[in-house]
Amino acid sequence: MSKGKLILPTLRAQMGDWTYYVSIMTFEEINKRLSMADEIHKSEGLKTLIQREVKDRTKGIVEYLKTQEQRFFNSLIIGIYGGNPKYQEITVEKFSGIEEKDMIYLNKTFGILTLDGNENLFAIDGQHRTKAIKDCLKEKASLGKEENTVIFIAHKNDPDGLIRTRRLFSTLNRYAKPVSKSEIIAIDEEDNCAIITRNLVEDFELLKDIVLFNQNRSINNKNRSSFTNIIVLYDFITTILTNQKVFGHSVSGEDHLLFTHRRASEKIIYEKQLYIENLFTEIFDKIPSLNRFLKRKLVNREANTTSLLFKPIGQNILYQTLKLAIEHKKKNKLLNYFAKDNFNLQNRIWKKVFFDEETGRIKTDKELQKYAFNLILKSIGVNLPLSKKDQEVYDNFKIEPSEL
Repeated sequence: MSKGKLILPTLRAQMGDWTYYVSIMTFEEINKRLSMADEIHKSEGLKTLIQREVKDRTKGIVEYLKTQEQRFFNSLIIGIYGGNPKYQEITVEKFSGIEEKDMIYLNKTFGILTLDGNENLFAIDGQHRTKAIKDCLKEKASLGKEENTVIFIAHKNDPDGLIRTRRLFSTLNRYAKPVSKSEIIAIDEEDNCAIITRNLVEDFELLKDIVLFNQNRSINNKNRSSFTNIIVLYDFITTILTNQKVFGHSVSGEDHLLFTHRRASEKIIYEKQLYIENLFTEIFDKIPSLNRFLKRKLVNREANTTSLLFKPIGQNILYQTLKLAIEHKKKNKLLNYFAKDNFNLQNRIWKKVFFDEETGRIKTDKELQKYAFNLILKSIGVNLPLSKKDQEVYDNFKIEPSEL
């Protein structure tokens, strides 16, 4: 059934062996005419896989469209086959200062693309945005007149055409560089955890000048002046404030997807930031080694006597156990444990768990971190259910919580 004629202002361009057409479409037309990239597969199983993947990731985008006045998307790349699309060049009137060669270029570039409504259009790149537009209009039809840039490519619905389009689909997804966590922290204005992280390192006196700015979670052992790095700090804030699962355990908090993809009111951001500031103040007040560090701004990460809280692995364990302790109203008990200041490699228990005698290095395996997480929580009366694998690791060490 025809969806009706559509006339679009268009630029024609060339890259590699692709001729493509750049235009704009309203949200209404995108909703009406576009299907998803599952068109590039015949297998129902593969189609379902793409559909499920897209469905799982659009909730936050819908909220962004509905609530963010400064909303903006980059271009959707659309495969087009069937129907009778026509491209008509537009003759540009010659005017002063334009040379003949430039006129030739302009005349072959500017045009009008006419769709007769019988075409099949599907999103090759921008599936999540396309699905979000469709879902959003169900709730907020007033956005239907908004426009998005689109790039059309020709697609042949035969074996060679399917291969060619699938190759483009995979290339776009493989070589499009995802935004790194450090970039999100530095520039994202929708992720409330990123906003709070930036505010803390810039304005919170306790953390000023002791947070390392790097692009991964590591802290060099030679570093003596930083308490943590910005990515670990961001993860701490995300864990404490949201309902992101901790080692598979469900927890309360702000909806993780929405809180990291839709900016809250300034009041909420302020309240959440104040909560984190107070928590950090309490942590540093309670734990002697952290308190001493604040006064001297100096730590020796290479010494076995130094608390593991100065290493990312120890900080991970701190904020993960802290989240569960808060959930079970055992925060003070947990902080009292860390206040003993024996969470280091000189302690026979943690040396046995984390120290590799052969290499002389710390073992950072996730299963060991989870073991420490469970052991510490058991020692303060938080008994979480253990998986079969967790129980095997737990039984292997034969350490009683009371020994902590």
